[in-house]
Amino acid sequence: MKSFRRPVSILVFSIIMLLAPILTVLANAVINILPLWGPGNIFSRMLWSDIIILLVYPIAAVSIYSVTKAGWWVFIASAAGIFVYNIAAYVNNPMISIIGVIMFNLLLFFSAGFFFRKHTIAPYFNPRLRWWEQACRYDIDLGVALEYSDSYELGYLEDISMGGCFIRISEKVEVGVIYPLTLSLGTEMSVSVRGRIMRTVTDDCSLPGYGVMFSSLTETEKSGLSKMMAGLYKLGIGEAPGAGVGSEQREFDRYSVNISISFRYEGEILPARLINLSSTGACLETMMDMEMGEFCGFYCTLGYNSADVDGVIKWKKKLEHHKHYGIAFINQSKKQRADISQILGTIKALGGRERSRDKEEYEKLIERTLPLTPYRMFHRSGQDQ
Repeated sequence: MKSFRRPVSILVFSIIMLLAPILTVLANAVINILPLWGPGNIFSRMLWSDIIILLVYPIAAVSIYSVTKAGWWVFIASAAGIFVYNIAAYVNNPMISIIGVIMFNLLLFFSAGFFFRKHTIAPYFNPRLRWWEQACRYDIDLGVALEYSDSYELGYLEDISMGGCFIRISEKVEVGVIYPLTLSLGTEMSVSVRGRIMRTVTDDCSLPGYGVMFSSLTETEKSGLSKMMAGLYKLGIGEAPGAGVGSEQREFDRYSVNISISFRYEGEILPARLINLSSTGACLETMMDMEMGEFCGFYCTLGYNSADVDGVIKWKKKLEHHKHYGIAFINQSKKQRADISQILGTIKALGGRERSRDKEEYEKLIERTLPLTPYRMFHRSGQDQ
C-alpha cells in the first residue's frame, strides 16, 4: 500500500496549485470590482479559455502529488500552458497589468525550475527513490560483542539460557578460553558476562558457531540474565515449556532467539541469515549464487510465529565471504501478510531498529537516475556556455 507521506516541498506545491484557481478568481474579482455571485458576477464574464485554464491548476496539483514520470511531464506542460495563456491574455487585453503578468510568470517559471533540481526530479523517474512508498524495514538486532585482543568482535546470538548461549562470530576463538561477552536483544535488554567457549560448529552458515557456558556469574549478572529470560518468555520465544511454571522453570529453559530462515531456489531448500525485514520484502545473507529476477520462496520462523511467502530477487550485493540478496514478496494472501506482521511485531519488541535511509547510496542512485531525466539536457547546456 502506498503511503500518503510526501516531502514537504511536494505537499506545499500541490496545495498551492490546488488553491490557485480560488485565489485567481478572488484576485480578479477584487481588481475588476466584480461580485462573486448575483447579476454581473465574475463567472458570467469568463471566457471558455479562462475556465479551461482554471481547471489546469488542479490537474497540475495532482500531477505534482503523484510523483510519477507522467506526472512530471503533465506538470511541466501545465506550467507552460499557463505561462503562454498569461501572455496571450495580456496581448488580447492591454488593460491587464504588465507588471502583474511578469511577476506571475516569473513565479511560475521558478516554480517549474524547482522541479528540474536533481533531488526533486529523480524520484519522479525512479520509484526506488520514493522512500515514502517503501514499508518500514527493521534491522535484526540480536547481537553479541566478544572482547578479543583488546578489541570487540561483533556477531549475533542464536539461543540463550541462564547457563550459556550459542553465538556466531567472525573471529576464530579458542575452545576452553574464557572471554568477556556483551549480550544484547535490541537496546532495552543487554547484559555483560564472562563465558567459556565449549565447542565449535562449522556448518553452511557464513559465520562459525560457538557454544558458550557462562562462567562465575555475579548476582548482578544473574539478575540481568533473569530479566532477559523473563522478557523472552513474555514474547513467547523459546522451546516448548517444561513441566514447571514461572521464574523457576525459566532458569532451565533455553530460548531460541535465532530467526530461522530458509528459501526455495531452483527446487532446493537452502538456509540463510536474515539481515532485515519489512512487510514487503527482506534482505538475506547466503553463500549461494542467485540471479536477479529469479523467483524464490521465503520461509521465516521466530519463536512460535512463522511465515511462508513467495518472492522475487530484486538486487544482490557481493561481500567478502558471502552475498546479500534483496527479496521482494509477491502475491501475498491476507494470512501471509498477517504472519509477516506478527514476526515484525516480535522483532520490534526485541529491539529491532527501524532502518534509516543510507544517504550515500541514495545519492548514488540519484546520479544513476539523472541520465534518464531531462535534468542532464539542461545541465549540459549550462556547462557548455
